[in-house]
Amino acid sequence: MQKFKQTDFDIEMLPSEARKELIDFYQFLLSKYRKEINKVEALKKLFMKPKGKLPYNYKFNREEAHGR
Repeated sequence: MQKFKQTDFDIEMLPSEARKELIDFYQFLLSKYRKEINKVEALKKLFMKPKGKLPYNYKFNREEAHGR
């Protein structure tokens, strides 16, 4: 895969409609990956601050947990 630098793109060479689509797509990618980064950071914070401790000999009982 060829690597590009930011200076390698000249969007002025594109037709007006293509420039609008490219900018739209770029904004979509920015918002998508910001959300993913925020979710990861939130999960890291959540798991780094445990709320209590389980007893040493604790065993999870699936049947009891899902009993109705």
